[in-house]
Amino acid sequence: MLNPTVIRALGIITGRRSLGFLDEYIGYGAAGIPLGKIGAFALLAVLSLLARKLAGFVMRKSAGKGAGIPACFLRNAARPVGMIVFWGGLYASLTLLGISPGLSAAALKLFLFLVLAGAIWTVWILIDSVASRKCSTDTGAGSRLDNQMVPVLRKLAKILVGVMGVGFFLQMLGYPLSGIIAGLGIGGIAVALAAQDSLSGFFSSIILFMDKPFRVGDLVQIGGTEGIVEEIGLRSTRIRTFGKTLVSIPNKEVVDSTIDNLSQRPMRRTEITVGVTYGPTPPMMEALLEGLRDLLHRNPMVDDGSIMVFFTGFESYALKIEMKFFVKTTDFVEWLRLREEINLSVMHAVSAAGMEFAFPTQTIHMGG
Repeated sequence: MLNPTVIRALGIITGRRSLGFLDEYIGYGAAGIPLGKIGAFALLAVLSLLARKLAGFVMRKSAGKGAGIPACFLRNAARPVGMIVFWGGLYASLTLLGISPGLSAAALKLFLFLVLAGAIWTVWILIDSVASRKCSTDTGAGSRLDNQMVPVLRKLAKILVGVMGVGFFLQMLGYPLSGIIAGLGIGGIAVALAAQDSLSGFFSSIILFMDKPFRVGDLVQIGGTEGIVEEIGLRSTRIRTFGKTLVSIPNKEVVDSTIDNLSQRPMRRTEITVGVTYGPTPPMMEALLEGLRDLLHRNPMVDDGSIMVFFTGFESYALKIEMKFFVKTTDFVEWLRLREEINLSVMHAVSAAGMEFAFPTQTIHMGG
């Protein structure tokens, strides 16, 4: 007759009642849980952690240095996918401990919540990958429209995925979605009244998309704010000022304000005022005016049809000449460079005419 210990050993070899063998073989444990189960729990938890790291490594390795949507998604989704793998293995290891039904049910709910959160996170990363790739690959006139629409669509998609995930979780917990939706319908009126400003901002953003007074990347002046449009959101528009500050203007205020889209002008208007000292004769002044007109006509970046150079008045200390014209650029830095070039040309023209620039002075004549 075989020894009972031998029979139990044969059970391990054949794979039957292996855990039961450990429970009986090690008759003591901690908090009423046999050490066999505790050891199996610890081993599976460690394996789950290793599986998490392995999943992340495989995804990042598969992505490599690619720039496409799949590569971008694999790189960024390695963390949430790894967490899902870890939580799944940890829950499986908890079941080995033989915990009470109440604690097991609570652990299951927590596990479902964590897995669902990881799944929502993963889908959000997929949305971000598609949106970012869309903005980076488009070119031409459609690019600016996509850069304007894609951030808003991305936010709406994320909100939709989040709401669907919460609804799915509540359904798994046994809550009837029909009752929840009915409750939301009753409370929707109160929510709408409390969120009037947010809804107004949302509809204002729709008006901006349809009317298109400006696009992302345009130089605009809205009220007292001037700068480059960086983002048109669901609630506000963000403008990067020349002082590098980021100003957020509610879309409701944007719609109600006067919008000056400076990027839509074909040229930039330029004005230069020249003051020369008293003393030159009329022929000298006429020669200087012709020289100033000529230097503007010879500049290929100056619009010929807009050139106006006139001797406009006698100031208290200067003879005033006004120069008004348009330069063929909308770029601010290029405009500054052209203005510098024209200013230097004006200095040379005044010097060549034998005149001097005036500055505030006072001459006192004393009689003998």
